[in-house]
Amino acid sequence: MNSPFPHRLLLTLCLATSLLGAAEKAPAPSAESAQPAPVLVLPKIEVTAQRVKKIDKDIKRLDKMIVREKSKVKSSDLDRTLNNAPLSRAATIFGGNSAEHLSAVAATRVALLENERDLLEAMKRPATLDELAMMEAEIEQLRVTRRNLDDASKQR
Repeated sequence: MNSPFPHRLLLTLCLATSLLGAAEKAPAPSAESAQPAPVLVLPKIEVTAQRVKKIDKDIKRLDKMIVREKSKVKSSDLDRTLNNAPLSRAATIFGGNSAEHLSAVAATRVALLENERDLLEAMKRPATLDELAMMEAEIEQLRVTRRNLDDASKQR
């Protein structure tokens, strides 16, 4: 036996011979008891995994964004030097922000991304359609909030 699973072949042969022996010993049904049993027909269910695949793809995309934003939470020495508080106050007319402000925005963005990821995980198995709609609306609100983080006029 060159098969990597010889025990499976042996088990299959033993099972087949025992089933054949049991079939030969079983009595044949009589004509009176040959009435067919009523057939139970279950409703057809179509299983598609498109929604879950899309959610998994979105979760993977969010994971990459979270890693990218976490690297921006801690500002570098060069960033702190170029975007120090006194210099950024003077450059506010040009839209400059301090390194501390940029770090705070990145930390907020990470928190929003993590909330969105948690909601997407929960969307894989919602209990009702109303809950699904509520989760989708909340995700859209998180995305709008995240997009408006850099625009000071939309934060007010």
